Amino acid sequence: MADPARVAVLLSGRGSNLRALVEGAQGYRVVLVASDKPDAGGLAWAAEQGIATFALSPRGIGKQTYEEALDAALCQAGVQVIALAGYMRLLSDAFVDRWRGRMINIHPSLLPKYKGLDTHARAIAAGDAVAGCSVHLVTEELDGGELLGQAEVPIEPGDTPDSLAARVLVAEHQLYPRVLSEFSRAMTDHPALPRLRDLAHALPGTEERPSHGQPTFFVEGKMFAQFRDDHHGDGRTVVAVKASSPNEASMLIEAAPDLYSKVAYFRAEWVGLNLVDPDWQLVEDRVAQSWELAAPKALLEAGGR
Repeated sequence: MADPARVAVLLSGRGSNLRALVEGAQGYRVVLVASDKPDAGGLAWAAEQGIATFALSPRGIGKQTYEEALDAALCQAGVQVIALAGYMRLLSDAFVDRWRGRMINIHPSLLPKYKGLDTHARAIAAGDAVAGCSVHLVTEELDGGELLGQAEVPIEPGDTPDSLAARVLVAEHQLYPRVLSEFSRAMTDHPALPRLRDLAHALPGTEERPSHGQPTFFVEGKMFAQFRDDHHGDGRTVVAVKASSPNEASMLIEAAPDLYSKVAYFRAEWVGLNLVDPDWQLVEDRVAQSWELAAPKALLEAGGR
């Protein structure tokens, strides 16, 4: 089994989500807690737990210098995943790009509703029946990255922003460790993943980013392969690839159930190809075929394959 992913938690306040992440850690280990507020309560708690800390105020040194120092501390700690937990600074596009696909955030609303601040007051004012929280990938767009998980919290008669916030915070403490666990496991290399990455990235136009916590490969925005290791506790290590039709997918699964399997939550033309002691020539062929089925006509005509 792969070592736990090394996680850094960035915060600006008391660190209640930090405590939930540390106490609920599975598949990851918090190795660094960093803050732009040297007096943040979360730093003191982390130090008491023996977790390394980094504290630096950007005042007087500028955003670029601050982020360079933060990035250096993250790299020195061997961080693989960043979890924002009440971190109140806007990160630069350059920093987001540096950690693209490896940085997540928890936001106290059911995104895409109520991005930004004052989420609870806005939900109450709108007359919503439910509020909640969302974990998402961090991108250049404020609270706009891909959703990784959500939890709903009913809005009760007479709720104030403070009373609703208190109940949403309980939901955050349950949701965030679960999503971070799923996400971190996908960031920790399985023995088959590096070779699969080599095969996928050899195909023109391939981009990799996590989808639902799994390493996923796209061409021109369309998915053509996804690595899945014990996803949803199914006990399988597979690469999900696209067959030419649902009929072909069914035939593959029926003819070779030791090699092929259905992929939960995917359309019927997708199959899971076993990556335990795999036939790598077969894997290469199926990934390439899936790429061809997803690639735009212009890329194929340009001699992509």
